[in-house]
Amino acid sequence: MLRNVYQSGILTLFNSAGTHPLQLWSTSMASDSDDSLINIAADDDQVECLVLTIKGTDIRSVFISCPSQMSETLGIRLPFVCMILKNIELPLSFEIETIDDHGVIRRFRASNYETRARVHHEISVIPLQLDKGWNHLTFDLEDMTRRIYGRKHCETRRITFHANACLRLVLFSDRIVPEEHLSDGLRLVGRPETTD
Repeated sequence: MLRNVYQSGILTLFNSAGTHPLQLWSTSMASDSDDSLINIAADDDQVECLVLTIKGTDIRSVFISCPSQMSETLGIRLPFVCMILKNIELPLSFEIETIDDHGVIRRFRASNYETRARVHHEISVIPLQLDKGWNHLTFDLEDMTRRIYGRKHCETRRITFHANACLRLVLFSDRIVPEEHLSDGLRLVGRPETTD
């Protein structure tokens, strides 16, 4: 999908405040459940911008995934993936699918309900401990692929967020980008304090 696009600096894959934030993404909700929700709204009490809420009791069937077509791959060569998401204190997981220099497809799954790391040939499960409220996370896919598998990261093929979270931003970059170095349109802007 983006393999032939010049990739340098920052490449934004999801911006909840954008014009069509889910344009590149597919969505899936459990058809037999009334409590599933994938919604973009300004209903967060801590921030001023729109955020994507993904909720559901069956985290396997409530998710967003990019690219939207299963037959496509992202082709992103930038090694850092950064996301701003809110811990809503429910089970949450996300997966980043990559390919290494030997052509092996690997998945890194991070979740807040796993208690120990597990490494298998095609998937690594990473326990995720989130702070209360909004979190700014950065993963170095190049370093993770080298340390875990002894291989070189080539590109990211797919990224999937399962229920339950509020998502503000997903981007790839060629370096670690602290939140204060993001442009105003990508930052998490808090609501002003109100006095009663």
